Amino acid sequence: MKKKVIAILGTLDTKEAEAFFLRDRIRQEGCEVLIIDVSSGPSCPTLGEIDVTQEKVALAAGTSIQEVYKMERGEASETMGRGAANIIKELYSSGKIHGAIGYGGSFGVTVVSQALKALPIGFPKFIVTTSVEGAARSIGIKDVGIISSITDLTGGKTINKLEAKILTQAAAAITGMVKAKPPKIVDKPTVVATQMGVTTPCILQCKSILEEEYEVVTFHAIGSGGRTVEALIDEGLAVGVLDITLAEISNELVGGICTAGPERLTAACKKGVPQIICPGALDMVNFWGPKTINVPEKFKDRLFYYHNPMVTLMRVNKEESIELGKIIAEKLNLSKGPTAIFIPLKGWSSYDIKGGVKTVNYQGQPTGKEWYDPEADAAFVESLEKHLDLSKPNIDLLKVDKHINDPEFAKLLATTLDEMIKGKWKSARLLRSEN
Repeated sequence: MKKKVIAILGTLDTKEAEAFFLRDRIRQEGCEVLIIDVSSGPSCPTLGEIDVTQEKVALAAGTSIQEVYKMERGEASETMGRGAANIIKELYSSGKIHGAIGYGGSFGVTVVSQALKALPIGFPKFIVTTSVEGAARSIGIKDVGIISSITDLTGGKTINKLEAKILTQAAAAITGMVKAKPPKIVDKPTVVATQMGVTTPCILQCKSILEEEYEVVTFHAIGSGGRTVEALIDEGLAVGVLDITLAEISNELVGGICTAGPERLTAACKKGVPQIICPGALDMVNFWGPKTINVPEKFKDRLFYYHNPMVTLMRVNKEESIELGKIIAEKLNLSKGPTAIFIPLKGWSSYDIKGGVKTVNYQGQPTGKEWYDPEADAAFVESLEKHLDLSKPNIDLLKVDKHINDPEFAKLLATTLDEMIKGKWKSARLLRSEN
C-alpha cells in the first residue's frame, strides 16, 4: 500500500534541525514526508534534501526570493505565506499530501498559518509553536491543531531533549490523524444553526424535527461560532440556516467579548441560502467575569446577571435595542433568498422570561428587577419593522405569542425552514394576497 504523505512547513534558515527531526519521526510512524521551506532569509540546509525550496515558494507568490530578502519583515511573512498557501493548495488538490504540520516562533507561525488555513476543514493539520496565542489569532476559525513547544525552537543542527519529546508527540499526532478512518455517516444536506446555552432548548427541538432529512450542525455564538457559520455558508456548504442566536451582533454593537465582526448575518443574504432569523440572546452582552470587574465603568448604571464564574451578562437596553433593529434590518434587506424573521413575543432567552432571573447592579448587589424587559424587546421589534423592506416577496416578519424555548415555537421554525429548502415556502403576505 502506498504510504500517506505529510507536508512539513518550516523556516529552515533559522530552524533546520526541527524539520529533519520531524521528518525522521514521521517516517518511523509509517508515513512519508514532503518538506517545504518558507524561510524569508537566506537558507542553505545541510541536514537533508528540501522538496520545495524557498525559491519555489516565492515564485508561487509571484515574486523572487531575492525580492523577498529586501522586504520588511511583515511584508516578507505575508508574501511567503501566500506562496506557501498556493503551493499547499495545489498539493492537496492533486492528492499529493494527506496531512500537514508546520512549526515556528512568532514569525514562522504567521507564515505557516496562512498556508494551513488554505486547506479545507477536516484535512489533518497542526502547528507546533511557542507563540500559542499568536497562532490562535492567525488561525482564526480554521481547524488547525496547536501544540505548545514549551521551549523555543532554536534551530541549529541539534535539538534539546524536551523539544525532542514534544516534536515526537507532534509527529505521532499528525500521523495518527492521517491514518484515522472515520466511520461511514449517511451524507445529508447540511443545515447550520447558532445557539447559546440560553437558546439550546429551541435548537434541540428544531434538530429533532429536521435531523431525519438534514444534518443539523450547530455553532456556539460566542464569536468564533458566528464567524464559522458565515464561512461555511459562503463556501456553499449549507442548504439552510437556523440563525436563532444573535448575541454576537449585540456584542459587536455594545463592545462585548462575543463579537463575530461586522460581516455577521451577511453570508446567507448574499448567497441566497434559505434562512430563519430569530433574536435569540439579543437581550444580552457578554463580558469576562468573575462578577463585573471586567465590565467598563461607563456601564456602571446598567443591569447585570452572573451567567457563570467566567462570564457576566449585561442587559441590552431600549436605546441599544432600537439600534439593533436598524442594523439587523439593513443586513436582511440584502437577502436574495427566502428569509423569515420570527419574533417570540414572550422572550428571547432562558433569562428573558416573565418571572425569571433577577439582576444585580455594577457592585454586584441585587436590584430586585427582573432580566425580562418587554419594553426593550418591543423597541427592537418596532425598529426592525420600521427599517425592514417588507415589500420584497422573499422577506417575511412573523410575531409569535410564544417564548423562544417553547416547543411549539421551535416546531414552527423547523417546519418553515424545511418548506424553504424544498421550495414550498411563501411569505405570509403573499399567501394572504393570493387568498
